[in-house]
Amino acid sequence: MGGGKKRPTVSSLEKRAKKATEGKKEEGGKKPQMKLSGTTGELTEVSMDALIKDIKGLKYVTPYVLASRLGLKLSRAKRVLRELESRGILVAIDKNSRVPIYAPPSKKS
Repeated sequence: MGGGKKRPTVSSLEKRAKKATEGKKEEGGKKPQMKLSGTTGELTEVSMDALIKDIKGLKYVTPYVLASRLGLKLSRAKRVLRELESRGILVAIDKNSRVPIYAPPSKKS
């Protein structure tokens, strides 16, 4: 018996569109985007240095944490974590096929 929702007026649609565009302008630089090299899609060294500084303050790092903080895809985040492990910047705590968990090396060892 409800009959559905009332159609919005033209002025209300304009107001809604105006609010949406203003919201996008304010959110401009929240997430730092990583720079990728053109053809191979690998992270540049400048981006890797910034990433290393960001990671050293964390207790642990998973691909999801890295992807959500830096705006990367999960597959790329997994690749980056494997690269950082091979460089010795991270240590694998628990490695399985789905969610590997890494941490910075402890200062004691």
